[in-house]
Amino acid sequence: MMVVVDAQFLEPYTVDFAVQRKSAVANLGENFKIIDVNGNMMFKIKDTLFSFHDRHILYDANDKPVLTFKKKLRSIHGRWQAYKGESTTHKDLLFSVKKSSTANYDTELDVFLGENKKETECDCKVIGNWDTKSCTIYAQDGSTALAEVHDKQNIANVVQGKDTFGITIYPEVDYVFIVALVVILIEIKSYDGIRKKNKRKKKKEKKSSDSSDEDNKKDNVRIGEERNKSNVTKELEVDSSEEEDREEEYGEENDDEEEEGEEEEENDEHDDYNEDNNNESYEGEPIFDEYDDDDEDESSSSEDESPKNK
Repeated sequence: MMVVVDAQFLEPYTVDFAVQRKSAVANLGENFKIIDVNGNMMFKIKDTLFSFHDRHILYDANDKPVLTFKKKLRSIHGRWQAYKGESTTHKDLLFSVKKSSTANYDTELDVFLGENKKETECDCKVIGNWDTKSCTIYAQDGSTALAEVHDKQNIANVVQGKDTFGITIYPEVDYVFIVALVVILIEIKSYDGIRKKNKRKKKKEKKSSDSSDEDNKKDNVRIGEERNKSNVTKELEVDSSEEEDREEEYGEENDDEEEEGEEEEENDEHDDYNEDNNNESYEGEPIFDEYDDDDEDESSSSEDESPKNK
C-alpha cells in the first residue's frame, strides 16, 4: 500500500485512466482531463494564469482542489514540487520530482516524498521511453511496478491521439499521486521539446549567420580582387599615359631640334646669300688704285702751269 495524497484514493483493484491534454486557450486554462473507463471525468487540471512558476491545480469532479504542483525556479535538474490543496508552502509539500542525474534511459525521473528531507535515495523512479509513450513507475526497490504509462486506451468517449495517454495503476497505490506524477512527466517532456526546438533554431540561425559571414567574406575577397584589378588597370593606364606623355615630349623636343636645325640652316643660307650680295656689290663698284691720286695731282699741276706758258 502506498499513500501520498490521501487514503481515499486507494483501490483494491487495478484502475485505468485516460489523460487527455487540451489547449489552454481553447479550454480557458483547463489543460488536462482525467477520464475513467466509463468515460466519466474524474479530475481536471487547470493552469493558474499570470504565474511565474507554471503553477497547476488538480481538481476533482466537484471542482474541489486536491493538490497544486509547480516548477521550481533556478533548478538545475528541472525540479517540480507538489503540495496539498492550493497551498505552496513547504509544510504542505507532498513530493518533488526531478530529472535523474545519472540517467541511463531516455526518460528517467527521481521522486522524493515530502518526508525524505535528505534525498540521499529516491522513493520512486520513473523509467521508460517517452517517444513510444512507454514508461513505468517503480517503488523504491526499483523492481516493484506501481503504475504504467502507455498509448493503449479502451475508454469510452476518448479520442486517441498524440495528446492522449493511458495509465494503469496497480492495486493499493494512491492514484491521484500517480496522475499528478504523469502530468508532471508530460510537462517536463514538453519543456524538453521546446528547449530542443529552440536549440535547433539557434543552431540553424548560427549556421545561417556563419554561411552569411562566409558569403560576406567571399564577397569582400571578390571586391578586393576587383579593386586590385582596377588599381592595376589604373596603374597600367597611368604608366601608358605617362609613356605617351614622354613620347609626346620626346617628339616635341625632336621637333624643336629639327625646327632649330632648319632655322640654323636658313640663317646660314641667309648669311651666305648676304655675303654673295656684298661680294657682287664690291665687284660692281670701280676700283681705285694708288695711281689715281697721282693722276689728279698731275692734272692739277698742268692746269696751274698753263697760264704761265701763255
